Amino acid sequence: LEFHDDIHVETAADDASIDDLLLIQVKHSVDPGNITDRDIDLWKTIYNWLKLTPGLPPHRTLTFQLYTNKNLNNQAFVSLLKTPRQNIQAILDHIRKTDQEISETESKKKPDTPPNPLAKYVKFVSQARDEELKFIFERFEFHPDNSSIIKRISSALRQLSIPPSRLEDTRKHVIGAFKESKFSKILKGEKVVITFDNFRVDMGFDRIIRSARAEPADFDRFVDIYYSYQRPDTLSFNNSKFRDQLKDIGISDEEIVDRGIEMMLAEQFMESLQDAGSFSASENSRLENKAVSDWKLLHNQSHRNTNENNEAAHQQASQACYDQTMRNPLKAGDTELPSNLSCGKYIKLSNLPRIGWRKNWQSKFQE
Repeated sequence: LEFHDDIHVETAADDASIDDLLLIQVKHSVDPGNITDRDIDLWKTIYNWLKLTPGLPPHRTLTFQLYTNKNLNNQAFVSLLKTPRQNIQAILDHIRKTDQEISETESKKKPDTPPNPLAKYVKFVSQARDEELKFIFERFEFHPDNSSIIKRISSALRQLSIPPSRLEDTRKHVIGAFKESKFSKILKGEKVVITFDNFRVDMGFDRIIRSARAEPADFDRFVDIYYSYQRPDTLSFNNSKFRDQLKDIGISDEEIVDRGIEMMLAEQFMESLQDAGSFSASENSRLENKAVSDWKLLHNQSHRNTNENNEAAHQQASQACYDQTMRNPLKAGDTELPSNLSCGKYIKLSNLPRIGWRKNWQSKFQE
């Protein structure tokens, strides 16, 4: 910002040299109106570009852009500049003609009349060599912009898959991060230079976008899904390892089916959260690892004094391990999962099997 121009953008090549250089003049007005053939902002922009071009760093391509919230009317010079590459000679002729007309008018003024502020810019541009002027106008672009910058930022964020409900907060976050970085550099007396990595990492754009994309996972919605599920009469989990484990410790067939439904719906629900981008696969894996850790503590407590040769006592301890695990709620971050969802997760782990209820569950049920 305010380095080579109001704004300039450098695209770096692999060897760190400048591939594309874009110079941007921004001429916005509170009362925009129209850009006319003798608009001082227009002529001052051309004047500035002629002065700064010799000092530009080496580059492969160069583009001059003028952004304005003024309307482009149909006067001669403005019309030529809408398609400058097709009208180079006509543009040069118009510049010299305008200088001649202004000079004649100025020469007729009384000595105490203030000069036309446009005159010095037109004179400087008119006195430039044809090659200098052609260099600029072959690379010139007009960008009239009547749209709100707020709307443009919002549109760009929507293209990055920001949910509509998070759009306003995300836009304010991005603008705030940019302004804070800019302000801190100005206070230090530094030029405001923003690299790609600086914008993404230091200003936190990547982090802001990742956070905004992820709608908070609504785990409570699982309760509605679970209780609205219509259980088929023929539903069976006979070939499941979790069933074998529960049957082995004396759990009823009806409860086994309940647990199987929780497991099935829990897996479908977690996949839907991943598809929506509100709960990632890595977060799901972390949740399951935490479930294994919680189960292990309960398993050790339940079987600390278990004698495997006493089958009745062993089964009682196994049932206690199972019951305590089913009552142990899981948490995703600071959010406690509904009990049916937690149960479904534990049952999935016993179906893999990564957890079990007997003291010797691994030797009996792991292949």
